[in-house]
Amino acid sequence: MTAQPGRRRRADELRDAIRGAVLAELDERGYQGLTFEGVARRAGTSKPVLYRRYSSRAEMTIDAFLPSRMGRPPATSNGPLRSDLIALLDGLLARVGPDGVRIFRGVIGEVEDATVARVAAQVLAQFAEWLTDITDRARAAGELGPGTIPPRVNEAIVALARNEILFVLGAGRPHDSEGLVDDVILPLLRTTTRAPEIS
Repeated sequence: MTAQPGRRRRADELRDAIRGAVLAELDERGYQGLTFEGVARRAGTSKPVLYRRYSSRAEMTIDAFLPSRMGRPPATSNGPLRSDLIALLDGLLARVGPDGVRIFRGVIGEVEDATVARVAAQVLAQFAEWLTDITDRARAAGELGPGTIPPRVNEAIVALARNEILFVLGAGRPHDSEGLVDDVILPLLRTTTRAPEIS
């Protein structure tokens, strides 16, 4: 994708061109082959423009990769609760895929703790939003109790998904969304939303 000669792109157009170029370069060359020069050429811009926006290729990758994987729900949610949870996990695993695992492993070794914390918070917030849509619907349908789901429960479910992505999918083993949902996630949600017993 290249800019039209003589036309200055708006900030959002340039951002989208850069993100598209980063994803295309990752697809063709992998994270190890990603360069500022390659992205600039593909996006129809210059390396100085990229350097003003990103401190490293890891930052550039995060900016492109997160919206492409977390920008929209990975599955539709129409109930029942179990089906929605399985579809959410399966959709997320499919969207990240083995290539995403390799990209993550490359990026994580090149960023400081503050960036890791920022990305983790973004992922948690987005996943919690998707999960809330599912659990609100399930509560209205009587599949969950009236209690509020504690933030730690959302964090635990995200940690389970992250483990499945990095150490199951990333190790080339078949993932087990149904087992995770049946053995861990559903019991956890039902227990934490249960109405308190009146003594």
